[in-house]
Amino acid sequence: MNQNTPPDAHSAEPYRQKNSNITSRFFWGTVLLLATLVIGQSVVGNLRSTESSSISPVELPRTILEVILSDTAVEAKESVDRDLDKLLDSVYGPAYAAIPAYADFHYSVLGEYVELTEAVRGQMSEGLYERLFDGFEQRLLDAGSSLDQRYVEEYQRILQEKIAGQATPESISLPLGDVTQAILQDAIARAQITFPIATVAVAIVGSGSLKVVSATIAKKLAAKIAAKATAKGLAKGGGVLAGAGGGALLCSWSGPGAAACGIVGGVAAWFLTDAVVVNIDEYFNRDEFEADLRTILDEDRAEKRDLLLAALEEKAAAMDAGVNESFRMRDILSDN
Repeated sequence: MNQNTPPDAHSAEPYRQKNSNITSRFFWGTVLLLATLVIGQSVVGNLRSTESSSISPVELPRTILEVILSDTAVEAKESVDRDLDKLLDSVYGPAYAAIPAYADFHYSVLGEYVELTEAVRGQMSEGLYERLFDGFEQRLLDAGSSLDQRYVEEYQRILQEKIAGQATPESISLPLGDVTQAILQDAIARAQITFPIATVAVAIVGSGSLKVVSATIAKKLAAKIAAKATAKGLAKGGGVLAGAGGGALLCSWSGPGAAACGIVGGVAAWFLTDAVVVNIDEYFNRDEFEADLRTILDEDRAEKRDLLLAALEEKAAAMDAGVNESFRMRDILSDN
């Protein structure tokens, strides 16, 4: 035994060898575990990749797509048709609501003189338009744009529902094929640009048809105002003379002021006659006057409704006719 070796050195050697074996086992065990995990992930990834590559996107048959696109164009129009009256309410509602206020103005002494002045100057149509149809043209343009937007929204909604209805339990989670998607996207894009109804509203406004309506109403009113003014002139002849004479008699005590007092009496009699005749006219004719205005608006509304409805039908027909164009695109893509 070496005298320099500690007494317990030989006894510690087995422990060091045991610890070394444990460390080695954990090291290689960890390496083996990590290798197993990596290989396992690779195998799973390959299996999923193989599974994914076996999934074929769904291409709908041409005959089915033709029917879907054609039916969608018609059903979208029918859906928007139901919104047409609501939109026209927003266009014509303020005009209907303005009728009572306009009647108040018409059956007033001030309104009578304003309208008489406008009639003499040939501006009665413009005045009536401002009082009854203020903002109408912009509301009509907005309605045309709203109809376009509603058609596109309904077209896309109905199209998606019909495509979803074609899915079988096996294909419900599968994506649509590139060609089918291209045709559907093209159809939706065409719904946005094909025969825009807003252009019809622009054409209506540009034609000045509403100003023609105003001119028609103004012409009738001018004739009534002229006849009423003539009738009042006869009544005023005696009334004013009596007012002037009575005023002069009552004011005769005032000496030099008697003439002025008589003039005041005459003017008072003049406007008093106006007020009496206007009130009588309103009592007997106001209901008929307002009814005539509503009838004119009803007729104009019906005319504009027919124009917008025809535009919707033309848009739907153009969309239906464009189905073949979509399938020419399909043929081109298939060739590529």
